Amino acid sequence: MRRYLLAAAAAALFAASPAAAAGFEGVVVARSGAALAVATPAGVVHTIHGSARVGALVRVSGTHVAVLGTARRATVRGVVVRRVGSTQFLAAGGTLLGVHASSRAVAAVGNGGPAPGTVVQDTVSVSSNGTLTQQSSQTVGQAGNVSVQATVTSVGAGTVTITVNGQTLTLPLPAGLTLPASVVGSQVTLSLNLGGGTATATAESDDDQGDDSDDQGDDDGGGDD
Repeated sequence: MRRYLLAAAAAALFAASPAAAAGFEGVVVARSGAALAVATPAGVVHTIHGSARVGALVRVSGTHVAVLGTARRATVRGVVVRRVGSTQFLAAGGTLLGVHASSRAVAAVGNGGPAPGTVVQDTVSVSSNGTLTQQSSQTVGQAGNVSVQATVTSVGAGTVTITVNGQTLTLPLPAGLTLPASVVGSQVTLSLNLGGGTATATAESDDDQGDDSDDQGDDDGGGDD
């Protein structure tokens, strides 16, 4: 039986982030337990361990996270996974983000929005309750697959439902694959195949190679900072 990466493995992955060791400043754009997704001014998202609210401006140095103040705006570069209603789910730095589209953004891109696998750089506002709202968006490339950490809410026949910033997102699994009920409530590593205009999730086994948690996808136009 395949064994799935849980929270302990995720902790090791986050701790290995070279950006955290070097030190950087950014805005917290997501929080899940002890994991923080921090976006640099260039939009690159790093997932690290720490304690801070979404919207906090922080300085990360090794394992230390210092809160410098509060930010109301951030830049995020990520890969489009799916859009549900007015919420666009992005994979960024090993974390899934839920970004709400403003009415202006919806009018600009239409009901569908960018297809899964599109690498975008979004300017977002950050509300006092931690909601990210898209203010502008630029397409910077394409990605075929990404890996993310997510908390499993439920599993079904051929599906997995995860929690993203308090919202639920259901993703299909490859044909014939059903995850065990034992993963519900745990954080797992999901490999997302974004080909064919859809997102298909596969839980990685502990024999798979871990991706750098700072990866934004194999985009064609956006470089790392």
